[in-house]
Amino acid sequence: MATYKHTTGKRFHFIHIPRTGGRFIHENLLLNGFQQEHSSKGSIEGIEVLHFHRELYEKYLDVKDIPHIAVIRNPIDKFFSASSFFKRMYGDDIQEVMEDPIMFHSMLTNFPLTESVNWYRSQLDFISDETHLWRFEDGFKEEFAEWMSNILDVPFKVEDVPYKELGYDEENKLERSAKLIDNIRNLHRREIEKFYS
Repeated sequence: MATYKHTTGKRFHFIHIPRTGGRFIHENLLLNGFQQEHSSKGSIEGIEVLHFHRELYEKYLDVKDIPHIAVIRNPIDKFFSASSFFKRMYGDDIQEVMEDPIMFHSMLTNFPLTESVNWYRSQLDFISDETHLWRFEDGFKEEFAEWMSNILDVPFKVEDVPYKELGYDEENKLERSAKLIDNIRNLHRREIEKFYS
């Protein structure tokens, strides 16, 4: 997503993997005295700056020698959270197409909103072995605040901030059918095995 700088001068890079609580975390960073160092609007090389994967943030952002923080999420839940894009692009009748393994991969590979491709990219493409990882499923309460404080070496508090909705119906999602879950599981097998087995 962006590099942030605290009023104390402490810098870090927040890797915003889509559908992992990034808007909530961004608002809490601001409340804790961090300012975003650059704009995350627009796209570069066809990818939203807001959701740069590792290859692009290392190429375009000043992230060397500062802590990297990312939130990961169970890939199946993450996919369904982002599935409203498919209904938005293709209509409510897309369920059966997405349940077909060949069509599923074809739809992801040829997704027409190129800026949003990273919504479905493997989380492994966003992180390195040095990235500090928090699991979405562990929540964003006191333990998260303590974790952030320890990494950033500044006091960090979590406030309950309003959820900033996107400009479309995020609740119109694909159905969690067994066939579609199998397709998602096969696509993200490596990260499921690494983080969620």
